[in-house]
Amino acid sequence: MRTRYKIIVLLIIISAVLLSIWWQEQKERIYERNHMSSYDYRVELTTDSTLSNVTLYLPLPVINNTSSVGTDIVENHFNDYDRSWKYALVDTEHGLMLSINNEKIEPKYATRSRDSKKILHPSIFRTILFTNQTIDTMNPLGNEMVLMPKYNITHNVTRRPYPPASEQFDYESKMYAHYDTSSDANVSISIYLNGRNGWWIGGWLYNSYWENMEIKLSGSQAGWTTVNGQLFTGEGTYY
Repeated sequence: MRTRYKIIVLLIIISAVLLSIWWQEQKERIYERNHMSSYDYRVELTTDSTLSNVTLYLPLPVINNTSSVGTDIVENHFNDYDRSWKYALVDTEHGLMLSINNEKIEPKYATRSRDSKKILHPSIFRTILFTNQTIDTMNPLGNEMVLMPKYNITHNVTRRPYPPASEQFDYESKMYAHYDTSSDANVSISIYLNGRNGWWIGGWLYNSYWENMEIKLSGSQAGWTTVNGQLFTGEGTYY
C-alpha cells in the first residue's frame, strides 16, 4: 500500500513537472507570435509668442552615434499635419542630434470645454518605430537607443519612481535653440522616449524603459542650454 502511494505521488510530481515544461513552451510560442517592440519618440513645443527663423537641435534616441528613429523622421517626417517643418540629422559638438527648422511659429490655442476658456496648446511631433528585436528595457544604457547627449549620469536611489520601475537615472543633456521673438516670450520644449515590448498571454503584458526632459526658455535664443533628464528602466512584467 505504501509503495503504491509513493508511486502515485511520484507520478503526480512528474506530471506537474511535465505540465510546467509544456506551459512554459506554450508561453514562449505565444510570446513569439504576439510580440511587438517599438520606440515611441515625442516632442512638444509650446509658445505664447510668434517665433521667427527657428532652428532647434534636439536630443535624439541614439546608440553608437546612429539613430534609426532619426533616420525615419528625416525620411518620413513626424506623424504631424504641419509640413512646414524641415528635419535633418546633424553632427554637433554634443554628438548626433535632430535639427528642426521653420520660418515662423505662431502660438496655438485649444478651448477648454468646461468654461470655453482658450489655453495654450503645444505643437506635437511624434513617431513610433517598430522593431523585430526584443528591446532590452531592463538595461538600455549601452544596449539600446536612449536620448543623447547624456552628461553627469547619476543613479537615483532615493526617489521612488511612478509608475514603478526598477531603476532611475538622472542626467544632464544639451539643447540648441535659435529664434527671434519678443523679450517676454515664453517657450517650453518637452521630449519623451519610450522603448516597449508588448505581448499577449491571457491579456496584454508589457515591459518598458522611458525617459523625459523639459526646458523653459524666455526671449530670443541663440545658443546651447543645459536641460535635466530622467531615465526609468525595468517597468512592467518580466518572466
